[in-house]
Amino acid sequence: MSEAKAECHGPDLSQGIELSTVPDGAMLLGHVRGEPVLLARSGEELFAIGAVCTHYGAPLDQGLVVGETVRCPWHHVRFSLRTGRVLLAPAPDPVSCWRVEIVFDPARQFTTGKNWIGAAYVREKVIGPSGRPRSIPAGTPESVIIVGGGVAGNAAAETLRQEGYSGPVMMLSADASIPCDRPNLSKGYLAGTASEESNLLHEQFVQPDR
Repeated sequence: MSEAKAECHGPDLSQGIELSTVPDGAMLLGHVRGEPVLLARSGEELFAIGAVCTHYGAPLDQGLVVGETVRCPWHHVRFSLRTGRVLLAPAPDPVSCWRVEIVFDPARQFTTGKNWIGAAYVREKVIGPSGRPRSIPAGTPESVIIVGGGVAGNAAAETLRQEGYSGPVMMLSADASIPCDRPNLSKGYLAGTASEESNLLHEQFVQPDR
């Protein structure tokens, strides 16, 4: 489900909300420029990410904040609050991130004796990392074989690339197709509401003729 197409609820976070609205470990569902956004607090930091899981479109505000992660309430996908990256399958894509600006109120802090007083504003969307290759540690294998062509195997291959591994990656599977979203095969696909192509986690790559 596209974050931009999902229905928006809650306050316009770009207009600012009181810091006390989001206690430590809590979340607030809102929107920014027509997109649903989840504002979550971990300790003394606030994070803003897309509010819709990229797997089946679950509402992440009904999930759970654990440290700097949010866990989907349906299939327990874990997203990083700091980067939006998928930390635990089966979600195929990360969620968007926005910059959060915190403006403290010194006068109210002085009169109340509390530090976490002021407002938070969700600003522009943060562009993801450039994807430049990282330095590969010594002892890294020259090639990798992944046994299993399901969501877990797909996540393993994607993580290798995200972490900068550039060697050959081979996936061994008894399936005739490329990795697909298997849980939906017994749901939407059998019900006739999801096409075969919609279950594929990636588009089929065809090797060009030489």
